[in-house]
Amino acid sequence: MFPRQVLHDSRGTFISLSHFCPTAAGLLFDDDDPVGITDAPPGLAGDGMLDGLDARSVWPPLLRPGVMMDLQSFALWERLAIELLTRSAVAPRTALAALHEATERLESWSPDSDVQLERAVQAAFEALPAPATLLAAHDPAVKRWLAARLFGSWISYQGNALRTLVRFLHACHDVFVVELARDRNALEAIRRSDRLIIHEAASQQIATLLNDGS
Repeated sequence: MFPRQVLHDSRGTFISLSHFCPTAAGLLFDDDDPVGITDAPPGLAGDGMLDGLDARSVWPPLLRPGVMMDLQSFALWERLAIELLTRSAVAPRTALAALHEATERLESWSPDSDVQLERAVQAAFEALPAPATLLAAHDPAVKRWLAARLFGSWISYQGNALRTLVRFLHACHDVFVVELARDRNALEAIRRSDRLIIHEAASQQIATLLNDGS
């Protein structure tokens, strides 16, 4: 399975990579290709059922405690969040703060609202500014890595709110900053961060620690 990280839900199978893999980590620093969600090539998808978190028979992710999203609205939030995280001229901390703001705005939505949830997701991101900030040389790669930690994340099902997933991304970046301070090698800092986050930590325990009210 390594370096695959796999989530199954009612929409299909989602594959991200552990960047503890040197090849996967190196790809983050190749900025020739645009960032986006794409179909997995056959060599990555495989022929049979991949091991991973099976969420096909559970409720969709929670918007906030007690309020579920629908899968279409969650997929839109995920796609717009990835776009925001990888937007050019925006530093990682700035992008994370903007994602927190959009998610906080969305959490005020109520099922009895006149606005459909999918439209509310779109509006939450439309209201965000697009600040221009000075980037470090490694920032584009770090933002691609954060997008990879967001896509198909088990935390989306293990947490009790979208904000849990946003807090998880903040925690990922904090781990990276600590690891970067060791040797100022961004690629190796990302590798060490994924070793800690994916391979040595339990995602359900992380989600529980980061949940609203925890």
